[in-house]
Amino acid sequence: MAQNRQQSATGTFADTGTSMLLRASELSLARADSVVIQSLDLILHRGEAIHLLGPNGAGKSTLLAALAGLLTPVSGALLHMTPATGYLGHDNGLLPDLSVAQNLALYANCGLAAEATTIEQLGLPALSARLARTLSQGQARRISLALACRPEAAVWLLDEPFSGLDQAAVQTALNLFNKHLQRGGAIVFSSHDHSLPGAHRLTLGNAGIHPEATGDV
Repeated sequence: MAQNRQQSATGTFADTGTSMLLRASELSLARADSVVIQSLDLILHRGEAIHLLGPNGAGKSTLLAALAGLLTPVSGALLHMTPATGYLGHDNGLLPDLSVAQNLALYANCGLAAEATTIEQLGLPALSARLARTLSQGQARRISLALACRPEAAVWLLDEPFSGLDQAAVQTALNLFNKHLQRGGAIVFSSHDHSLPGAHRLTLGNAGIHPEATGDV
């Protein structure tokens, strides 16, 4: 559920009646000293997905980074009701001179272990000996998805999660996301190409922030 206090919205998100996982109150965010989001109110419940839309530079990546705690807001407040959050940025976050297996082990040693089932579903065992720098964008994205989409993280914050994926990998990712929602998790994601059934749409841009009716993009 989201709204911009300073501008009228084109719709509202239905309250699912489920437990709140994340709340932003009058959140304002800046990038390079320029405010890109003003006075945003957002509530995310279990089982909900919010699809961030808007042109390049509208603030989608900035909002996801702020929700993940990686960016300090200009003003407003963020409240997380869950201790664990999975975040996927534009950068896949892999060390180029380590193998896929070594990258996964490194993250696991930092408390960010990818789930074995997810690793298998995304076809990562076949890549385990490959150095990260030899991977295609789609292959690297699959590894980053496994690291971000951990089952203990109730909220997944995903910046262009389908970037570089082929059709089969897109379907695998969609199945993974839908299963997370069915388990009571929640997702905020940006994508120019794909959405999730029933996802709430939140459009960012020069004209403001517009929460739209529930539905596919």
